[in-house]
Amino acid sequence: FLRTRVRKREKRERGRTPLSRKRETAFAFRREEMKEFAVRTPDGVTLRCYDFNTTKNGVHEDGVLLLHCNGMNCLSYRALIDHLTRRDARVVTYDQRGHGKSRFRDDATARVDDDDVDLSWKTFARDAELVLESVIEKDRKEGCDANGTKKWHAVGHSLGGFASLWLEATKPGTFQSILAYEPIFALERSTYPQMRAYAEPDGSLQANARKRKRTFKSFEEAFTSYRKGILGKVMDERSLRGYVYDGGFKKDSGGVVLTCDPEIEARIYENGEEDLNALKFIEERIDTSNCPVTIAIGGATKETYAYGVGKVVAERIRGARTLEFGLLGHFGPLSAPEAFGSAVEQKLLGIHPKYTDEGSCYGIERSRL
Repeated sequence: FLRTRVRKREKRERGRTPLSRKRETAFAFRREEMKEFAVRTPDGVTLRCYDFNTTKNGVHEDGVLLLHCNGMNCLSYRALIDHLTRRDARVVTYDQRGHGKSRFRDDATARVDDDDVDLSWKTFARDAELVLESVIEKDRKEGCDANGTKKWHAVGHSLGGFASLWLEATKPGTFQSILAYEPIFALERSTYPQMRAYAEPDGSLQANARKRKRTFKSFEEAFTSYRKGILGKVMDERSLRGYVYDGGFKKDSGGVVLTCDPEIEARIYENGEEDLNALKFIEERIDTSNCPVTIAIGGATKETYAYGVGKVVAERIRGARTLEFGLLGHFGPLSAPEAFGSAVEQKLLGIHPKYTDEGSCYGIERSRL
């Protein structure tokens, strides 16, 4: 009997018997009180949002707005959310436009070639502002604004990092502090000669996005396929499960389909050309004495464009701090959520766990590119 139980457990851990979506979600969020809500943007996008509020009276001194990267969904970061809420932080996150359970239309998903589908990087920052304003207004209406969350911090990954920095630059005082992991920027080598030391963008991100397989027969097949591929190598299994089962795919006739259409993902990458002066705008307006900024980078991929951008952004924003995770790559927050969560605690929330604690920066066991 014991041997049979061990074999079943090993089989499940290898991903051959994935848990159902319902059981997976219940397992992932059993510690949190999760409130789901929607925010409608002026251009008709419905953003699917989540408020993780763990205390009985709903009062938190610190809140974190978590912004995910291009191509993913917010519940891919569920292990990071779990880590932060166990430290009694309030976490608000949402599926960015074109991703997860957010929708362009009420009646149907927008065509990816529609001219009125706004995927500019600055629009992602405006969406973040709308979500945060909605949460603050909801707190006020529920009568907890006086004793509610007093300080909001931003944690952004790649595209989410850009959005958090742009929002603070355009609306100073929005955040108490920002931690951006390899924020995405379009930097020309003529303007930023430091970028000559790193790989030049070759369009591979867009090309690879357009090659992604859109449909699978089931959630289980999608999970197994991704686990065997590059995402299985760079993502913690909990992150990968959150991606597949909690928003990265949706049911469709005959199976499941990606919620972030490959063309949408590719167009977001290409739209960086519209914001070539974004870093100059940000560095002139962000005051790190009022809003400390930490730029995190993954040291395992030092020749990549994303690593170089992170280095340049940290140098150009006066007073910004650099935090390098030597064993991580661009998927860092999804690769080692506890290690990254410890950095959020220290740099944003002022919590300093002992380095011997599980989940500290020294808790990364192997390189996750």
